[in-house]
Amino acid sequence: MVDASANVVFGQLLDRTIDFSVDLAPNLKIPNPIMISSGVLGYEYYEQDHVSSRPLSQLGAVVPKTTTLFPRDGNIQPRQFPADYGKVGGNEEQLFLNSFGLNNPGIETVIGDWVPRWAQWHTTIIISIAGFSLSEFREVASVVDEAKGIHAIEVNLSCPNVEDRAIFSHDPNLARSAIAAVREKTRLPILAKLAPNVPDISVIAEATVDGGADALTICNTMPAMDIDLRTASPVLGNIYGGLSGPSLRPISLALVYETARALEKKGKSVPIIGVGGISKAEHALKYILAGASAVQIGTANWVRPGTAWRVLEGLQAYMTEHGISSISELRGAAHPATVGKT
Repeated sequence: MVDASANVVFGQLLDRTIDFSVDLAPNLKIPNPIMISSGVLGYEYYEQDHVSSRPLSQLGAVVPKTTTLFPRDGNIQPRQFPADYGKVGGNEEQLFLNSFGLNNPGIETVIGDWVPRWAQWHTTIIISIAGFSLSEFREVASVVDEAKGIHAIEVNLSCPNVEDRAIFSHDPNLARSAIAAVREKTRLPILAKLAPNVPDISVIAEATVDGGADALTICNTMPAMDIDLRTASPVLGNIYGGLSGPSLRPISLALVYETARALEKKGKSVPIIGVGGISKAEHALKYILAGASAVQIGTANWVRPGTAWRVLEGLQAYMTEHGISSISELRGAAHPATVGKT
């Protein structure tokens, strides 16, 4: 059993009288619900002071940047907007678009060179993987399963299947098959990362659970673009990118709420990790009240390093003020008392 709480400097940050721990899978327990999302730390940026001078060991888990079977250079520049991550109109909660294109050195290099560096963080490491075919998902999972220092796999399903160009996260059969392919090759816990732009996310979620997912990450970025009026051209080199940050929060919050209720009704509840626009404790609380067991923080780390730690401290303050002894008491509290009630 992987118990991440045994490896972290837990007492330095949180009140031990409050139970912040979260079970993400039968063999994966993290000490608190605050995670760093994929894309923030990885290959160009691997030092913990990229997001804060405080130790990553105080957080629940870290999901490094997605890796694939073979190395990828990524999309053409520019890949992000705004490029300097600065304030827009005096507001830190800005529009953020990116189109990195899964640039990474490939799974063999990640396992050989990067996983040992991530081990220095002394926290739960959940590797993010992607594939462009079922065989690629199997191969990557097989390599990961033999590695040491990885506690779980997050499967990024927002990639096209090379056989028919359909996006794995958009089709329940493809999503189920991708998760099943990973499950076939690993004993590690599996998190399925879902896309927001689908007609009914609960159908996709149920399919991934049926395929073997232990938990769900909701959600990936929303397809979007912007145009620079000075040049009359798209701001991203790839034209289209993914919308993250505060604009994504209401969308993702609704999807977490919808998925949690739908799976509960069908008796297929699994832990959900909410992602999108979290920069304050209040945002994390909303996700947990909607049914999330944990949350991931991404874009806010670029805008204001140290955000994850401030969110965690804010959660503690809220729970202390309201006399709440366990984070699980808040989970899904915004749902109707009776399942199915509207």
